[in-house]
Amino acid sequence: MAPLTPPSRWYRSIRVQGAALAVVLIVLPMLILSVLGQADAERRALVLNAVSETGGIVAAALAPVLQDLRPADIDSLAGRLTPFTAPDRSIRILFRPAGAANGRGFYLLAAAPPIPPDEADTERQLFLRLGILGTSDQVCTAQPTPDQAPAFLAGGAELMTSVLPVQGVAGCWVVVIATGEQRVLGAVRPAPYWSRPESRVALAIYGIMALLIAAIFASVWTHLLRFRRLALNEAEGSHFAGATVVPELGPLAAAFDDMVGRLRRSATMIRQSAEDNAHAFKGPIAIIRQALEPLRRSGTDEDSLAPIATALTRLEGLVQSARLLDSATAELLDLQPARVDLSALVAALADSMAASAQARGVRIEASIEPGIFVLAQADAVETIVENLLDNAISFSPQGAVVGLRLRRAAAGVELQVTDQGPGVEPARLPHIFERYYSHRPHTPAAGEAHFGVGLWITRQNVLTLGGSIVPLPGAPRGLCMVVTLPQATPAG
Repeated sequence: MAPLTPPSRWYRSIRVQGAALAVVLIVLPMLILSVLGQADAERRALVLNAVSETGGIVAAALAPVLQDLRPADIDSLAGRLTPFTAPDRSIRILFRPAGAANGRGFYLLAAAPPIPPDEADTERQLFLRLGILGTSDQVCTAQPTPDQAPAFLAGGAELMTSVLPVQGVAGCWVVVIATGEQRVLGAVRPAPYWSRPESRVALAIYGIMALLIAAIFASVWTHLLRFRRLALNEAEGSHFAGATVVPELGPLAAAFDDMVGRLRRSATMIRQSAEDNAHAFKGPIAIIRQALEPLRRSGTDEDSLAPIATALTRLEGLVQSARLLDSATAELLDLQPARVDLSALVAALADSMAASAQARGVRIEASIEPGIFVLAQADAVETIVENLLDNAISFSPQGAVVGLRLRRAAAGVELQVTDQGPGVEPARLPHIFERYYSHRPHTPAAGEAHFGVGLWITRQNVLTLGGSIVPLPGAPRGLCMVVTLPQATPAG
């Protein structure tokens, strides 16, 4: 099981990098749109100022003509507007005779381009509503201004850009300049800048880029999860190369397949080697044991033969222990985890070992929380629980109780096996998981041969499953083995 990523390396996580990229992809368009919005507002202001200044210049150029225009020459006014006309620009001249009062005395006398007579009064009423013609006789001296809101003429087809009152010899004149340029109308009545064609194209490109980035991350993440499921569950197949369609991940998948193949071949070779070694040692051991029988029958002192017999017995035990160690190593190399009902497995083992414990005068007390699952291999978990229970029973005196507890904990799943034996001296605790280490006092249960491989195998199984095992002093005596394993995620 690979070690957890150190906290200082959190920034290397694909999840963290993906989340950071998502934040950038969300915030960046907001910043860009904000800048574009500000630039668009400045552009609109520049356009309006430019057309307003142009309209003011045209109106100012007409002022001298209107100041000197006499009533007899009013009919020639329309012709005098021709030099000031331009495409997309219109001019309207309103006149109030010197004897008339307030804004209702104004008349629309001339326009370029011309306005039909039936629409003249409508235009005049519009100017009254806009406040351009005022409500008193001070229009030409008070410099009336229109409302702050943009004023549209010709049914919204033109924007009024300049209004100039002129006091002439014939009366009060008001010059109204308007423009129908689309860029000006768009600046005053703009659609949202994000809805413009260029903005839509930019947003579409950005959206495609974001989708591609998200698809790349999703594809890599999905295939990594698929690799993980394949590594943890043999039922999904045996080849990583078949689990991906991404060409760049092909070499990685092939390397995984090669690694798995080498591990399985190594496990097979170790198993075969264990069997061959055990078989090879059986013959010489049997011959030596058979050779002792004639010596016993010839009257040879039994005390001189006892060390040889004891050494043979230990040699047989060591051969068997070496076989167990090799087999355990092979199993760890070829581990195939799946969801294991740990509650049911521990309960079944407690029941099956209750009889052997009772034969030693020991009782097992189990407290098992139901519904606990781990991602492991059932044989490996069974070896862990069986070795711990067997070890606790073998150290416990008659009448003692072996405690077995399984529960959920903050760190995962916690399994505790507690005995009431002599315990382990603090100086020896670091060595109890070493291979071939065994220190058993002379107790009634210590007559059996033990070669110190059970706890080594137990610890290797626990570490391989991503867990931990800690020996703690019992209370008031004995030893408590605490095993912590990762809890499996809920099914489905």
